[in-house]
Amino acid sequence: MKRLTWWLGAVVLAACMPCMAETGKQGTLGTVELTVRLPNPGQKILYVREIIPAEPGSLTLYYPKWIPGDHSPDGSIDEVMGFAFTAGGRRIEWQRDELDRFAFHLTVPQGEHQVEIGFQFPGGNRVTPNLMDLTWDQLALYRAGSPTKEQIFQPTLVIPADWQYASVLETAARDGERIAFKPVPFNTLVDSPVIAGKYFRTVDLTPADSSVHRYLDLVGDDAAAIAMSDSQIAGYRHLVEQAQALFRSHHYDSYHFLLTLSDYTSVGGLEHHQSSDDRARGGSKMLADAGHFMLDGSLLPHEYTHSWNGKFMRPEGLWQPDFEQPQYTQLLWVYEGLTVYLGDVLTARSGLWSADTWREAFAYRAASMVHHAGRAWRPLIDTTTAVNYGSPNAWSNWRRGNDFYPEGELLWLAVDAKIRELSRERRSIDDFAQSFFGVDDGSFVTHTYTFDDVVAALYKVQPFDWQKFLRAWIDGIGEQVPLLSGIEASGWRLVYTDTPSGYESALENVGMGELEGKGFNEMFSIGMFLHKDGKIVDVLWDGPAFNGGLAPNMKLVSVNDRDFSPAVLREEIARAQKSKKPLQLRVENDGVSELHAIRYDGGLKYPHLVRVPGKTDYLQRILAAKPVGKGS
Repeated sequence: MKRLTWWLGAVVLAACMPCMAETGKQGTLGTVELTVRLPNPGQKILYVREIIPAEPGSLTLYYPKWIPGDHSPDGSIDEVMGFAFTAGGRRIEWQRDELDRFAFHLTVPQGEHQVEIGFQFPGGNRVTPNLMDLTWDQLALYRAGSPTKEQIFQPTLVIPADWQYASVLETAARDGERIAFKPVPFNTLVDSPVIAGKYFRTVDLTPADSSVHRYLDLVGDDAAAIAMSDSQIAGYRHLVEQAQALFRSHHYDSYHFLLTLSDYTSVGGLEHHQSSDDRARGGSKMLADAGHFMLDGSLLPHEYTHSWNGKFMRPEGLWQPDFEQPQYTQLLWVYEGLTVYLGDVLTARSGLWSADTWREAFAYRAASMVHHAGRAWRPLIDTTTAVNYGSPNAWSNWRRGNDFYPEGELLWLAVDAKIRELSRERRSIDDFAQSFFGVDDGSFVTHTYTFDDVVAALYKVQPFDWQKFLRAWIDGIGEQVPLLSGIEASGWRLVYTDTPSGYESALENVGMGELEGKGFNEMFSIGMFLHKDGKIVDVLWDGPAFNGGLAPNMKLVSVNDRDFSPAVLREEIARAQKSKKPLQLRVENDGVSELHAIRYDGGLKYPHLVRVPGKTDYLQRILAAKPVGKGS
């Protein structure tokens, strides 16, 4: 595998790794015709018809397994239904591979030169009666034995005639319900989602001095969901400007923020090279409610940052010639951790967050990492090699999850502060971002990097033993990792008070995803996260609640003989700080009523950042907007 290598101050282009911008052997295999129909949005079933050129004899087809950005072999094969393979109008027998359920074997009859495939895919949480969020990896098979950049697909989408749509795919023609897109390599198709719906709008975010267009495309449950204030539009325009000021490059012909605002679809975001697939955690309320907008504020900046870190530049092990080969994920603390840091910084610089909100969010994440007890046995690097987005909440603090996101952000603040300190503020992480991700302006031919490339690029910005610094962090456990060093080096300190921040209040009151408005956090005090109905979601390993015998899935019934409510629990925690008496918690445990004494008198605890007198305030400078000027 070829890669881009840096050594100290010299940028040496050893070789460019080809991606979707190169042609190579494209077209020699013939063009695959792919048609996806949504005849009844209310039924939420997508109908797929695919015609693949083929020669007589054995043929193996793959369904995408490793989806870029998912970091694990979680392709949606288990949801596919109704497979039918035909050639010349006759059914072909097929067999799934015994060891790989993503692979299919068949024999093309003599005299036939194409195979037609039909199947159905349930839209599930990606389709509603009024909208759809389509990803092509769920809706196509591709040839084994050829890189996906050499396999050309002609996609067609059939949706209600009154729906509008957006994608980075170029439209060849639209005739009522039928939209024909221009042919693209399969890896480009997978990298190009489509949103469509009855309630749709596009906002042009292109800076006045730029010829490279950026758009915010919105689809929602109703007209109110896609209504934006002038200040929100200004914030996203500033995001584009601040990203350009940071990276001083772009790696797309145009860019589309694809934003779905629905209470009935899944939540989250996925990066793509020339677009992002963002499904607001606030659903239809994201733009209308201040609390939801706060919690979703960093979503688009995060995915936009991935256009540079993750798509144009990505860890060497995360680039593969097709979607069947395993990815190697040990550099996710760079791919995701650095993107969280830079994306959150851009959120503040663009005005989508205030500096206060950035500090509140950072304090909450830092405190959460402090209270991830699993750091005592499991190093950060191990979380990158066992990625799991579906792990249970129970005991998650002891097991650890995908901590390369929040702990990665803490790490990169420490890197930024160290560069500023050693250079006497002449340089910062901004210089690293520009030099590392800003090469080949205007190109979107993928480059890859290794750990040594990251170390060398940091050394170019500021001489220091970065290898030792980084390895100590990602390989260390417990107190070996200076978790709060970046905060402290920036002139701030993590403290706890009895009053929640605005960010933490929003998390509790409007929440996110499955716990929206249902959960509350006392992990920093007695060591529990609970549903508001009293069900215990997680318990801090070796914390007060744990040592009192509590565990996830128990249900809290009363506190000191008072019927449980979140307010009652907090009142009794505050009282125990004065009385020094153990809390008496009655729980229901699989039908058994139990009374547990919890020895804790530390009071309510909510995290905040406070200034350290006499130390330079690096955070003020990190979060300040950069000057913007003429750029691409």
